[in-house]
Parts: sequence; structure tokens; C-alpha cells
Amino acid sequence: GVKLFHGSGAAARAYVEADRSRADEYYLGADQAVAEYAVIDATGEVTAARSLSADEYEAWVDWVNPDTGESMGTPRK
Repeated sequence: GVKLFHGSGAAARAYVEADRSRADEYYLGADQAVAEYAVIDATGEVTAARSLSADEYEAWVDWVNPDTGESMGTPRK
């Protein structure tokens, strides 16, 4: 199953970057991207995909669209 993260973007980023040697092997590629981001349409097709920088990842966890910079709303508690 999937466990949703309920913390801040800063906390998520700190977790990803906590152990640089392990994080480099597990999460980070040569371009120093922290995560891969994809937009999927109603049929399940990927319509866009790209890497997120550490700053973009932190903002995405805080519900900011990495493409537009706009808020994506408020997560349910």
C-alpha cells in the first residue's frame, strides 16, 4: 500500500536529503533531481514528465504546482 506523507515540504526534503550517500544512490540522479514528476490524464496516459529540484520538490509537497507555481488546494486531514 501507499502511505501518504502528512508533514511539511521542508520535512520531506530533509528526509530525502538526510543521508546524502544513501539519498544519492536511492533518490538523486546525476542532475541532482530529488524526484520525478508526471502529469497523467484521465485515461492514465502520461502527458508530461520531468525531474524536480530540491526546491520544487519541497514546494510540491506543500501543494504548489511545480509547473505553474499555483496552490493545488489544501490536503484532507
